[in-house]
Order: sequence, then C-alpha cells, then structure tokens
Amino acid sequence: MLQIDLIRDEAGFLALEHDWRALVDGSRVLTPFQTWEWVEAWWRHHGYGTPFVLVARDAGVVVGILPLVLGRYRGTPLRQLRWMGAPLSDFQDFLAVDERRGEVAEALFTALGQEQARWDFADLNDLRADSTLPRLGLPAALRGTVNFHRKCPTITLEATWDVYAKSLGKNMRANVGRRRRQIEKQFATKLETVSDPAALPAAMTDLFALHNARWQRRGAKGAFATPELQAFHQEVARRFLERGWLRLHVMRCDGATKAAFYCFAFAGRVYYYLSGFDESIGKFSPGNVMMGFSLAEAMKEGAREFDLLRGDETYKYDWKATDRDTERLVIGHGGLRSHLGTLGHRFERFVEVQGIKVQRRLWGRKKQPVKTEAAASVEGHASA
Repeated sequence: MLQIDLIRDEAGFLALEHDWRALVDGSRVLTPFQTWEWVEAWWRHHGYGTPFVLVARDAGVVVGILPLVLGRYRGTPLRQLRWMGAPLSDFQDFLAVDERRGEVAEALFTALGQEQARWDFADLNDLRADSTLPRLGLPAALRGTVNFHRKCPTITLEATWDVYAKSLGKNMRANVGRRRRQIEKQFATKLETVSDPAALPAAMTDLFALHNARWQRRGAKGAFATPELQAFHQEVARRFLERGWLRLHVMRCDGATKAAFYCFAFAGRVYYYLSGFDESIGKFSPGNVMMGFSLAEAMKEGAREFDLLRGDETYKYDWKATDRDTERLVIGHGGLRSHLGTLGHRFERFVEVQGIKVQRRLWGRKKQPVKTEAAASVEGHASA
C-alpha cells in the first residue's frame, strides 16, 4: 500500500527537489511545465497561498506528487486548491512513475478526500485530454465535473522541412521563402538560436520589449508586462538552457533584434510559448519567417510535434495544425462552502467564454463555436 504525506510548507516543498527531478526525468508523458526548473521558479516569483502537495511513497521511494497550492478564491473566504504553476503553465498534471499512474492517482485523490476539511473546492485546469485525471473515478466523498478548457493546436512534423512544406498551401509555402529573401536583401540578416549563456539575458530582454510593444499598441498588456514576469522567464530560460531545453530563436537585422520565438524542446516535442517582432518590418511577415525557421530547426532535431499551446488563432491552422483539447477538472465535496465554490467556477467559466468570443472578433480567432458543455461528471470509484 502506498503511503501518502501532505506537505503544507515551503521547506517541505523545496525538500522534494531530488525526487521531483527523478520523476520528471523518468517520464514520457510530462511536459516542461511540470519540471522542477519551471515550478520552483514559479513558486519564488509568483507563488501565492500555501503549498498543498500530496506525495506518494512506496517503501520510502517517492512514486507520485500532486503539486497544489491552497489560497482564497478571488478574495472570498472560500478555500481553493489550484495547480502550482497556474496560470502560467499551458499544461498541468500530477507526477508519477509512468507505469503506475493509475494506481498513484487513485491513492493521491483518496488522500485528497481525507483532507477535505482543509479545502472547499479544487480547480484543476489545463489537463491534456489523455491525462489520467479526467478519467479517474473519485473517492465516494468527492464529486467532480470535467469541462472542456482550451484548444491547443499541434503540428505533426515530418522528417525534413521539404517534406513538410509540401503539405502547406502553395501561397503559404512560397510566401515563407520569398519574405525571408526580401528581408535578407533589405538588411544584413541573421537567424540563429541562442546558445551562449552570456548572451541570453539581453536576448530575453529583446523578446520582452518586442512582445510587449505589440500588445501595448493593441491597448492590452503583454505576457511579459511586469518585472516579476520578466524575472521569472529570465530564470526559466537560464535553467532550460542549462538543461538543453531552451530554443530561443532570434532574427537580427543590421545587428538589431527584430523578432524572437521563445520555445522549449522536451521529450521529443517542441513547445512554442511566446514571440515578439518589430512591426516596423511587418510587411516582410517576420512571424511567418520565424515560424518556418523554428519548424525547420525542430525537424533537424528529430522532434515529432510542434505544440502551439493555448489559443486557436487563425494563423496556427495555416501551418496545418490540428486541435487537441485540454480539460478542467473541478472537484467539490458537499457542504455549503464547497457548493458556493463550484457555482463561482461555473459563473467564471461563463464570463471566460464570452471573453474568448470577443477576442476572436478583435484579433482574428478561428470562427467556430466555443465549447461550454461539461464533458463528464465524476464521482465514486467507477470510471467516468
């Protein structure tokens, strides 16, 4: 039988580093957003509430971790559990020895139910559709609902750029090469992937400036808008570069950075997180040029997929991306406070859906219905 311990302080969380790294390094199903490098940096730069980390051990060996934090729901007295890393992580999941994920998940959630006096509801979003958790039968004390959460378009890669390019539309294929030649004719142009640790901070600062400037012109804040966000990503980039996971692609024209793509390579996939480009060269389609370069580099490495992460912006489908959904598991356990928390989540989801519709109209999202339905209700020990 697995032993489950609950860690509720920072010291206990930090003591998990060795075991956490071992679980990630031995897994084929986790993403960069479950790595110690990402989550521990998130905790120091953005952590809120208190750790609520359930750890599964077998004969003293850590075989699973459910990394949550406990905080107040939007300033109310309601106690909400969320993932460590939310909302900056595009994918979320628990950590476990791959071959024992079902067994470990059941033990962790049984323990979560036994600790229900400490929390009112749990909002576990950004679960990939193939995760164990949305299919898990919960303990009898808990009730859960699985909802559609986000679309995450993904490109299946070919062995070479030439083979992949044949799948693109004729205009798209021609445009990428033509625009790159035009840029190279107009400027002394260099496309490269940052590999020098000494050059990394300046390259990340360029990325922040290019990304934020574009969003500010739209009247919105960029994803790197605050010093805290920039410090977090500087640290993540440094750590990922050390581990060989960072793919920061940059375009320099006459020595100045004009575009940057911030990507991660992990377990045979490349994840495109964010980008920025100088709109003064917008007529050359620098986004398309950089996407083509990033895809070609991923194929050279032998990556199987190029994951475009959250959001169904139209341009993603021009590159032959197909949708993969993420899901949101909301758990309650009865009682007035738990009921209020799950009702609050439903209202929040309604507002969120309306916001997505507005974004699509303003910024060119794909014209398609926004999913709002519950995929399944989860309760008891039977599979949902």
